[in-house]
Amino acid sequence: MGKTVLLADDDADDAEIFQETLGEVDPSARLHRVESGAAILQYLKDNIKPDIIFMDLNMPLMNGWQCLAKLKNTKGLEDIPVVIYTTSSNPRDREIAQTLNAHGLITKPTDHKVLKKVLQIILPNLNTVQLKEAIREAYTLSKD
Repeated sequence: MGKTVLLADDDADDAEIFQETLGEVDPSARLHRVESGAAILQYLKDNIKPDIIFMDLNMPLMNGWQCLAKLKNTKGLEDIPVVIYTTSSNPRDREIAQTLNAHGLITKPTDHKVLKKVLQIILPNLNTVQLKEAIREAYTLSKD
């Protein structure tokens, strides 16, 4: 059975690029998209837990920081790997992500090839102890 990826991003263009790239990297992966932090919480009430959540910071209703804090403080949801997926390249955002127990932060690549490499690094490491290291490697690639 393929991996389940939840993408929380209110930008339709970014979501489409992510979906296409994910399909290239792992055609068996199932992508579910929501557009707000509140929608993540609703999704998680109604569906099985995804293998990973990629979450934008700037979303309506509940931003990424608020949602991350809620997820990491909710029994049964705190263990879902969350990657902050943002246009921000501010180092402070990476520190906040670590403080709030995200698995890491990825700066949204502007180049399709870079996003493909990022996903090729992260996806094979889902459900392994190497996931955080893979996300750190992908972060380095995404910020260049």
